[in-house]
Amino acid sequence: MKKKTKMQQKTLNGEDLPEDEFWAEGTFIESVSPEEMKLKERTIHMKHNEEINYNCKQCNAKISAHNKDWHAVMCDKCFDKMVEEKQ
Repeated sequence: MKKKTKMQQKTLNGEDLPEDEFWAEGTFIESVSPEEMKLKERTIHMKHNEEINYNCKQCNAKISAHNKDWHAVMCDKCFDKMVEEKQ
């Protein structure tokens, strides 16, 4: 019988997350209702160049539907900066 191995969880900075912790510094968490989650599920696997119909709320750059739903309505640069500042 094969032994199951757990995948090491990583922070947004790529550092290993200690096994006894569920959340770590650099983790971005957003509460959504079940209805909002159903709408967001459509964009989780989209690429960053699909449906470029939105603007970053920080710098006004064009962003994708994925970034709107999964990066707090920010471009990658502004999202990464926000996460780094919270650490």
